Amino acid sequence: MTDRDPFQSLWTQQAQAPFSMTTADLARRSARFQSTIRRRNITEYAAAALVIGVFGWMAWLIPVPAVKAGAVLVSLGALYVCWKLHVLAGAGVPDAAVPLADFHRTELLRQRSALASVWKWYLAPFVPGILVFIGGVAFAEDTGLPLSAGLMLFATSAGFVAAIFAAIWWLNQRAVAALDREIAALDVGSK
Repeated sequence: MTDRDPFQSLWTQQAQAPFSMTTADLARRSARFQSTIRRRNITEYAAAALVIGVFGWMAWLIPVPAVKAGAVLVSLGALYVCWKLHVLAGAGVPDAAVPLADFHRTELLRQRSALASVWKWYLAPFVPGILVFIGGVAFAEDTGLPLSAGLMLFATSAGFVAAIFAAIWWLNQRAVAALDREIAALDVGSK
């Protein structure tokens, strides 16, 4: 009796076609990658503008000081995220003096690093504002809610936001894994 799964043995014994990438393929992949980065960032900037507009409007409209403070903090968090997105994960511009494979690999690594640390620069800046905002809503005197109901509202809202943040983090980790595969394929192709 063998200690290996027959499917696993079959899979490991398959002949692998050598990976190859022409210069034209590499140029297309690099251009497509940079285009994807630009589209992603434009979408993120538009989403940040929407967040700033909505929370700015709430800060102006809602008279509860904690809600106002939370809305302002969320808006500031969105501005910070835009700045970090531009600095950490903006689209690169190829340098004619650098080989295209090196440029593309550097860009893949740079995007990978940004996505791997997304919790720190993309999610965390929103946490103070969101907590203050939902705390202000849950415990506002105008609602007339008893403390237990306010606590329940706060916990439910915080849990909902935490679930969304966890999903965003998970999606970004999947993107990191995809970039790892792309980097590995590029390394194999360049040998």
